[in-house]
Order: sequence, then structure tokens, then C-alpha cells
Amino acid sequence: MPPENNCLERTIKVLIFIEENIDEELSLEHLAKLANYSSSHFHRIFQGIVGETVHSYIKRLRLEKAAGKLKNTEQPVTHIALDASYETPSSFTKAFKQTTGMTPQKYRSAYSAIKRLADKIKEMPMIRPECIEKKFKDLELLFVRRQGNYALSAAKAWVAMIHFIEDNKIDPSQLRYFGISHDDPQVTNEEKLRYDAAITVPHGIKEKGEVGKQRIKAGNYAVFIHHGSYNGLESTFEQIFLKWLPLSREQLDETRPVFCEYFNMEHVLTEPEKLITKIHIPLI
Repeated sequence: MPPENNCLERTIKVLIFIEENIDEELSLEHLAKLANYSSSHFHRIFQGIVGETVHSYIKRLRLEKAAGKLKNTEQPVTHIALDASYETPSSFTKAFKQTTGMTPQKYRSAYSAIKRLADKIKEMPMIRPECIEKKFKDLELLFVRRQGNYALSAAKAWVAMIHFIEDNKIDPSQLRYFGISHDDPQVTNEEKLRYDAAITVPHGIKEKGEVGKQRIKAGNYAVFIHHGSYNGLESTFEQIFLKWLPLSREQLDETRPVFCEYFNMEHVLTEPEKLITKIHIPLI
């Protein structure tokens, strides 16, 4: 048997022993003896084959096992630290942070949040678009912008837009109504979220003061229908972005904003079940 094969077999034997006894005391001397080498010679061979020192390898496996316990059990961090052969929780925390970039507590919290989100996505019903609209043309709009939590900023923007419509004696029945959400709440701080309440440009009416003018650009859009109260829009958006989009073969076009077209807005306070919202998701 070639010498290199003999070295590999001995090292594999030690690797299996380490994995099976990761919670036990593992000295270099004992591991070298299992491989039938001197400690110094075994150390060089192990590092050459595995790519890391014996100490680093054992430390990494113990931290990985500790990470699994943080994710999958409710064991206190102190117990996990001791099981990983650390004398104090602080030394465990330091080593864990050096390896993962997070403290054990933050790691557990982050994974719990991810798991809750994964469970939530799994339980979501699959939503499908009414159509993929490929002939959407440029659309000129007048708009009022407000910033902050979308649930609040949208209401404020529409109050201002309604005042503009009334002040300019515009016939509401001749308008189309749009809401444009420019930012992702998962990325942008809540106070900086931008929402535009927008209408099609009436004949002879120009932008003025806080009422500006903008264009929804032509392109491909996936169109979804939401029936009922605007309070349920957040849930519909979650179904679109957390379930439909990742599972579809479509790609979001980040250069254009998501927007909604609202129908039957006159029923918003009296019969919200009659509200219809078309959600347009820009696609590449």
C-alpha cells in the first residue's frame, strides 16, 4: 500500500473517532496514538490532509454542534457552552462570535425568526396572478407623497389628494386611482417608506405645490387581484413576494415600482367588501 494511502486511512480512522466522541476530552497525544504516529508527525499529517489543525477541527465541530443545539433546543447557553468543552459562557460566546459573526443569543434569535418565517410561508395559500400584462403603456399621473408606515402614510396621502380633487372641481368618476409603494419595508426604515396617492391627469389640470407629476413606465407586469378591505393588502403582498415570486420563474424589475390600481374607493368606509385592488408587480 502506498504511504499516502496508509496516512489517509489512519487519518480517516481518527476523524471518525473524533466525530463519535466529540463531547469527550480529545488530546493530541491520544489521537496520535490511535493513528500510530508521534504527536508532532500526526499533527503535520492531519493538517496536510484535513486542511486545518487538530485543535481547529475539533473546535469547529464542537461549535457546529453547539449551533445545532441553539437552533433546535431550548437548552440554556451555559449548558451548551459546557457541553462544547468551554469553561465559561463568556469564552464560548467569544469563540462562537469569532466563528459565526454573532453571539449565541443573537444566533438563536435569528434562526428562530427564520424558522417562524419558513413555517409561515409553508402555511400560506399559493396565490397566482390574474395575468401577465405585456402591453402596459406609459401612464402619466398626478400624485401626493407621504412617508412612513404604509398603513398610515397611504391614508394621509389620499386625504391630501382628495382635497386637491375637490379644490379643482374634478369629477371623481372620470379618474383612475393608483397607489405607488416605492420601498420594501424589509429593507427601508419605516419612517422613510415612500407612498404616492396618484390619479390620472385630468384635462387642463397641472401639478401644483405638493402635487407632482410622474410616469408609470411601460413594461411587463404580473397582475394580482385583491378583494376586500385594504387592511388585508399586507397579507396579499406577503403571498406574492414570499411564495409566488420565489417559486415562479419570473424576475422582479427593480427599476420600476410596485403599484396598485384601486376600484370602488367610494365604498372604503361603508362597504369595504366591495373594494377591488389590482396589484401590479413589475417583471423583467
